[in-house]
Amino acid sequence: MVPEDGISAIAVAADAITQMKLLRIDEETTANIGIVQGGQATNIVMPELKIVAEARSLNDAKLEAQVQHMIETFERAAEKHGATVEIESTRAYNAFKLEEDNAHIQAIKASFETIGIEPKTKLSGGGSDANNFNAKGLTTVNLSTGMAKVHTTEEYIAIADMVKIAEFVCAYTTA
Repeated sequence: MVPEDGISAIAVAADAITQMKLLRIDEETTANIGIVQGGQATNIVMPELKIVAEARSLNDAKLEAQVQHMIETFERAAEKHGATVEIESTRAYNAFKLEEDNAHIQAIKASFETIGIEPKTKLSGGGSDANNFNAKGLTTVNLSTGMAKVHTTEEYIAIADMVKIAEFVCAYTTA
């Protein structure tokens, strides 16, 4: 066995990932390595690896810059180690921003007020059906349902919060 004669895909990936700007990049942008798959056995230098990553931003220029940074970082690491890299970059959805004076936002706020909840608006870097609907011209707003510890294994919602969002739906649809 001469493992030093092989090119370890995991070593190349680790080199790239440790140089990469990830997680919270700025107030509008995030990036993450979410899936790393590869290897066949413990006694074989890993010849190839599949990585699935994502970048999100409310700002298209920042998104493009982050994606380009990630691509170039993988390419530099591959070149440094004599490896090759194949990169496929796709856009899952477009970001959207709705202004406070938007008629839908105003109607939603009014409905929350009728059930005694002070409405608050907040930008979200998340992806949902709202991204696709807004891209097609159908104004769509994401509503918080009161969930806590979102996207963790401890995610939950209080029954009282579920009742309140149901009350909101009734108020909004009958306004």
